[in-house]
Amino acid sequence: MAFAYVLVSFSASVVKSPNFSALADKVANGEVSFLPVTVISAILLFILREILEAIKKKRESKRKLFAYKSLLAEELELNLWAQRQLLGIINEIEEQEKDHPDAKYTLVIKETGKEYIQGRDGDQFIFGCPIPPVQDKYYEVFISNIAELDEKLFDLAQSSYEEVRNMAHVRNGLIEGLLADQNDEPYPHDIRKSGFFHYAKNELPDTFDAMNALYVECTGKQLKNFRLR
Repeated sequence: MAFAYVLVSFSASVVKSPNFSALADKVANGEVSFLPVTVISAILLFILREILEAIKKKRESKRKLFAYKSLLAEELELNLWAQRQLLGIINEIEEQEKDHPDAKYTLVIKETGKEYIQGRDGDQFIFGCPIPPVQDKYYEVFISNIAELDEKLFDLAQSSYEEVRNMAHVRNGLIEGLLADQNDEPYPHDIRKSGFFHYAKNELPDTFDAMNALYVECTGKQLKNFRLR
């Protein structure tokens, strides 16, 4: 069926071409009583060439789309780790508050440049873990190409990564809260009292829902497995 559709489509293109129309007019006016073999051969070769080119382009588009979906899925798995880690940090700090109401949480940057949160109650270390980055590299590189190939995937990618950017904003808010004392910010220096946790817990579930919708479109599966790197 697909081959027949392509054949009909390109046959129609040939019929609509100026050269074919001119030749048809000559046949209709009696100027040419039959189509020369060379003309028929040229028409058939043109149709065949166009069909083969269309098949080639379709296969190339499918390969590109598969690659884009695979890379976006990989990036979503990385962002799932970031989403879970951010929620985990918030839940851990809230759970620690009862036993360590005077704990202080700070940002630590390792020699590798990676950012960590660290919690201490006086000299006692009570909590620490990395704050993973939010990824949008593949989205930024491929979104314009995706727009040309698949409208549905383009729309889902846009809405998903809008929420991913919101998650990046949550991450930045966490880091700003951890640096509030150091930077002498004009809001509570204890991140637990700044209202940040309420905001973050409202935003992060929406991020997952949007990422999951895109992941299903890319892989046919639910977004369950995260990727650390």
